[in-house]
Amino acid sequence: MIEPSTVRFASAGVYAVSAVVLLALARRKPAKLRRYCYPFVAVVALAGVGIGTWAAGIGTFAVANGTLEAGQLLSDYVAYPFLFGFAAFVSGASRRYVAGVVALIVAMRLGYDVAAVFDGALATAGTASILVGYVALVGLYFGPIANAAARQPPARELFYKKTRNLVLFAFGVLIAWAMLQIAGLFDTFTAAVTLEYLDLLLRVGFAGFVFANVETLAAEVDEDASDTAGSPGREQSGAAAGAD
Repeated sequence: MIEPSTVRFASAGVYAVSAVVLLALARRKPAKLRRYCYPFVAVVALAGVGIGTWAAGIGTFAVANGTLEAGQLLSDYVAYPFLFGFAAFVSGASRRYVAGVVALIVAMRLGYDVAAVFDGALATAGTASILVGYVALVGLYFGPIANAAARQPPARELFYKKTRNLVLFAFGVLIAWAMLQIAGLFDTFTAAVTLEYLDLLLRVGFAGFVFANVETLAAEVDEDASDTAGSPGREQSGAAAGAD
């Protein structure tokens, strides 16, 4: 059977190639759009580094009844908060809601680690935090954050809905995977293959989706700038100044 480390090395290679491709695509975007693209390039590149070190057995440390991988932790604790926070950002919601989403994702990811390495009440609490956190996340995305998106131009609201649905679906599948993994229903090879596939889908797939729709964010900026520059108030002010 193929070793899990081989699967992870292959995954790291896919991340590396994807990061190069995404960087080339980002540089082809107008300058005002690149600030939205480069963070995704960094997330994908960091995932490649993290999975590569995990495959090489670097950064493994024991905690309680299990082990944690520094490379996996670094990749996940950067990628998940950023991706879900970006989905909230697209809606135009306030920083408070974006921060709330990020905090929920961190708590859920921490809950998985707790459930994976502890037994008893701590493991139960960790598992519960994942499920409760996901319900709260759905409530935020379909509640106040969706209300904020409804006040945006139609194209941006649609971009938000697609982004929200993508991250919720992908993370829902990851949660199902985590429950099966915690229950010990995967062998090491199956666990490695399925996890790498899901993570690639979430990171690289999400980045590709955003790159294809990022013009939506710039359109609003251009529209606002045009409205400000050509507003009647500004023209009247200029005419008054000339009369003086």
